[in-house]
Amino acid sequence: MNLSRLENLFEKNAEVTPESLAMAGVMKDSVSAPVVVLGQGTLTKPLTVKVHRVSEAAKAAIEKVGGKVELLPLAE
Repeated sequence: MNLSRLENLFEKNAEVTPESLAMAGVMKDSVSAPVVVLGQGTLTKPLTVKVHRVSEAAKAAIEKVGGKVELLPLAE
């Protein structure tokens, strides 16, 4: 999942989770596949991003606009 996709899908201060991505129709299953956020694109609004992995570039961009990143445990 790229930052540009999050920018288009979510409103300011939204919480991005596997479940919210599934509800938005971008993931078929919120349980089976880990969610990874990559730094491609631009993010202009703060989001709380709760995913399994995030690139350093994406984390920096999320935090730069006042957002937060929380890593979720990977399912075994």
